Amino acid sequence: MKLLVMSDSHRNIDNMLNAVAFSKPDAIVHLGDHITDAFELQRHFPEITFFMVIGNCDYHTSEETELFFVFEGVKIYMTRGHMFGVKISLDSFIDRACRKGADIALYGHTHQALIQHTSKLWIMNPGQMARHDRGFAASYGLVTVDAEGGAFKCELVYLPV
Repeated sequence: MKLLVMSDSHRNIDNMLNAVAFSKPDAIVHLGDHITDAFELQRHFPEITFFMVIGNCDYHTSEETELFFVFEGVKIYMTRGHMFGVKISLDSFIDRACRKGADIALYGHTHQALIQHTSKLWIMNPGQMARHDRGFAASYGLVTVDAEGGAFKCELVYLPV
């Protein structure tokens, strides 16, 4: 089973559509900033399960600022990241994810892709779906779970220029 992780789409629907077409996910995460893009993507793929949180640039929506869910046995904590100061340090974000009992912690906000493993959990920032903003390439994340054994892997995918 495959979970597609996106953030900071900033109205770049084409990159989002291409990511879905290429990765063929079973579920999609959107980590905010232009959550309306996630709503639009959901209209294109109503058969896919969506998990989304609001970002610091999302207004007038009732979506949550953080979510915890289980995907094929893998415990996932997701939030935008701005409330935890992730541009300065990941410590409070990691602490929150650990207190939730997460296996994987997902965040956005920095536009910079990252995968990191601590002794307690995997951390992923999928980067940004916008085109080469602030010098960072457009990217997204994939979490692939082996349904047989529950093992998972996290990876980043960079879109061509």
